[in-house]
Amino acid sequence: MSKKSIYVPLRTKFIVLFCLLITVPFLVIGAISYKKYTAGVERSTVELSYQVVNQININLEHYIKELDRLTLMPLYDEDVMHILQSHSGSGSASTYLTTDETLKMNLFISSLAFDRGEIESILVFTNDGGIFSNLDQSVRKRWDRSMAEWMGSVKQEDGGLAIIPPHNAAYYTEPKQGIISVARVIREPYTNKMLGIVKVDLTPQGFGSILSTVRLGGSGLLQITGKDQVMLYSAAAGLPDSSESYITASAQSAYTGLKVTSLIPRTQLREDARELTNSTLIVSIIALMAAYAAAILLSNRLIKPIAHLQSKMRQVKRGLFRERATVTTNDEIGQLTEGFNTMIGEIDRLVKEVYETRLKEREAELLALQSQIHPHFLYNTLEMVNMLALQGSTRELSGVVTSLGKLLRYTVGRQDPMVYVLDEVKFVEAYLKIQGMRLGDKLQAVIHMDSSFDYCLVPKLILQPLIENVIEHAMGPDTVHLALTAAVQEDDLILSVKDDGIGISGERMKELEEQLYRDKSRSVPESEPGGFGRIRKGFALRNVHQRLRLLYGEPYGLYIDNTAERGVTISLRLPMHWEALNNAEPAGERQEGA
Repeated sequence: MSKKSIYVPLRTKFIVLFCLLITVPFLVIGAISYKKYTAGVERSTVELSYQVVNQININLEHYIKELDRLTLMPLYDEDVMHILQSHSGSGSASTYLTTDETLKMNLFISSLAFDRGEIESILVFTNDGGIFSNLDQSVRKRWDRSMAEWMGSVKQEDGGLAIIPPHNAAYYTEPKQGIISVARVIREPYTNKMLGIVKVDLTPQGFGSILSTVRLGGSGLLQITGKDQVMLYSAAAGLPDSSESYITASAQSAYTGLKVTSLIPRTQLREDARELTNSTLIVSIIALMAAYAAAILLSNRLIKPIAHLQSKMRQVKRGLFRERATVTTNDEIGQLTEGFNTMIGEIDRLVKEVYETRLKEREAELLALQSQIHPHFLYNTLEMVNMLALQGSTRELSGVVTSLGKLLRYTVGRQDPMVYVLDEVKFVEAYLKIQGMRLGDKLQAVIHMDSSFDYCLVPKLILQPLIENVIEHAMGPDTVHLALTAAVQEDDLILSVKDDGIGISGERMKELEEQLYRDKSRSVPESEPGGFGRIRKGFALRNVHQRLRLLYGEPYGLYIDNTAERGVTISLRLPMHWEALNNAEPAGERQEGA
C-alpha cells in the first residue's frame, strides 16, 4: 500500500513557492555580489598598493641618494681630507684631536646636518680611534672595537654606501638602541687608502617622513627591509599577525637594494564589504518584507475563490445539492466554478429522478410483501371455520367469525403502513383466540408488554407471522409456552417471541438463515403438489425481515436465537418512533394472556 501523503493547504504551498522564488534569487545574487565586490575591492587595493609602494620606492631612492651625497662630501673638502690623513694610522700616538681639527670638522659636519631634522647625527670615525661629530656633548671623542660591530658591513661595501639596519650605538655617552644608519668608507682618491668612515645616524622619523604621506587606512602596514630581509622600518608597531591573511604588494630598488612592502588585512576589506552589505541588507529586508506581504495578499486573492468552492463542495458532500458557488473571477478558477455549478445542477436533477423512482419501487415492493401476508391469515382462519362448521359448534364458530371480522377490518380496512404497538398487540390477541380454539391446552400464550410501549409506531403486521411460525413449527406432543415481550436496547425497540417448543435443528437453521438473508426469495412453481390452500411455509419470516430492512436499513430486521436448550427466540429490532398517526386511534385495551 502506498504511504498516505501529508496534507498541505494550497495557500501554504503558494506562499512557500512565492517566498522561495523571492528569497532564493535574492540570496544567490547577494552572495555573488558580495564575492564580486570583495574580489573587485581586493583587485583595486592590490593595484593601488603597487602604485603606492612604487611611489614610496622612488621617494626612498631620492632620500638615500641625498644621504649618499652627504657621505661623499668629505672627499671634496681638502681640510677634512688632510685631517683624516693625519689620523690615518692605526696606533694611538696620533689619536689626540687638536682644537683646530675639532673646530674645522665640527663646522663641516654641522653644515651637512643643517636643517635636516631626520638626521640624529653625522659622525666621522678616524682610523686611530677618534670621533668627529656635530654633537659635542653627547658623543664620545674616542671609539674602540667594542663600539664598532657595525663597521664590518660598511667595509664590505668597499667604498660604496652601506645601509646599516637597527643596531646599538655605544659611542654615545648614553648608548642608543635601534639606530638606523648609512655609512661609507672614506678612501684617499689616489692611493685608495682607507682614511676613515663617515656615518649618518637617522632618527625614527627618518624613513617615517617618507611614509607619512601615504595612508593605507585601517590596520594596513608599510615595511622597509634591507638585505637578507632585515627589517629597517615598519609604519606600525610590531610584526604582522601570523594568523591574519594579508594582501601584499612590494617594490625593490635596484639602486639601494631596499624593499618596500605594503600589507593590508583581508578582514579590513571584508569589513568595508560588510558595511556595504549591511546597508544593502537593510534595504533588501524591507523589500523582502514588502514582497512577502504582496505574496500573502496575492495568495489570498488566488486561494479565496478556491476556498469558497471547497466550502460549497463540503455542503454538496453532505447532500445539499441546491448549493451554488459564486463566480468572482474571469479566469480558469471562474470557469471551474461555473462547471461546478452546472455539474451540481445536473446531479441534483438526476438524484431527484433516481430517488423518486426508487421510492415508487420501494412502496410497490412493500405493498407486495404485505399482500402476501393477507392470504396467509385467511387460509389458516378458513380452515378453522371449516372445521368448526363440520363439528356443528355454532358458538365457537360465531367467536371465530367475529375474531375473523376484526382481523379483516385491521388488515384490509386500514391502509396505514405504520400502526401503534397497542394495535398490533390487539391483532395478535384476536389471532391467538382463533388458534386457541383449535389447539386447546397445547398452546399457552402470554403477553408481557409494558404500557409505555403502547404508542410506539411499528410497521403493520410484523408480530402475527412470528406467532404463526411458533404454531406451525414449534408444536410437539407437549404443551408449548409462548411469550411476547418488549424491551429497549441502545435506543432501539426489541420485540421478541419466545417459545419452549421442539426448536430448530442445525441443518434447518442454516436453511432458514439462507432463506431469510439471501437477496431474493425462492419462487414456488405452480405445478408443485398441494392444490388450493397450500401454505408456502418459510416465507412469512422473510417478508417481515425484508420489510424492516427496506424501511430502516441495517442493523434493523429479524434475528433468530436457538441457543437455548428448548425452543427458539425470534426478535425484531426497530428504531423508536413516537409520531402521532393521522386519524388513527388505538384499538382499545389489551388483555394479558390468551
